[in-house]
Amino acid sequence: MSVETPGLSNLHYENPDVVGSRNRLGVILLLVADVAMALSVLFVYFYLRQQNVNNMWLPLATADTPAVHPISSRGSWIVTALAALGLLSHFYGLMGARAKSQAQLTLGGSFAMAFSAAALVYQFMQISSAPFTTTSGAYASSYFLIAGLNTLHLVLTLFISLGNWNRSRLGLYASDHWHVDIVNIWWIWMTVSSLLGAFALSFT
Repeated sequence: MSVETPGLSNLHYENPDVVGSRNRLGVILLLVADVAMALSVLFVYFYLRQQNVNNMWLPLATADTPAVHPISSRGSWIVTALAALGLLSHFYGLMGARAKSQAQLTLGGSFAMAFSAAALVYQFMQISSAPFTTTSGAYASSYFLIAGLNTLHLVLTLFISLGNWNRSRLGLYASDHWHVDIVNIWWIWMTVSSLLGAFALSFT
């Protein structure tokens, strides 16, 4: 036998706008920290390139090791292009959420997830095919640092996109869509971060 106590069923209820505002603040603080880290990585890249201590930015060949040659930045720009297409897809879905169109929201989310997966796979291919290791000089270690940060961003983006798409499919954003707005903020930063990385790797 159970007894229902009136007034206690919604004891922990909070207004969705309040929850959304708090979560947006959390995401913004997370982004501030991530932006600081990304800018630090870019600073290290250009600093080591400019200093070129003991000519270790791109070491010449020795009796034991071959010369280190820079990788074309074309792959980084392709990853950025895929991220940008994912951002546009997510924004398309966000417009659907604002217009109360669950079909558009789900479609945009599915394409965003697909583009994030494609970008992650292509980024992994770039890293795995690099003709050097992290100990092959300053350029090599800086390359892996930038590529690794981008990979981390893409892994998080794919995970977030999957959750966003699944919740859209289940119709959980029918009444409010502040989650989709928050994800859009992340998509923008992830694309900008990838763009900055591709820009840096264009200078060798």
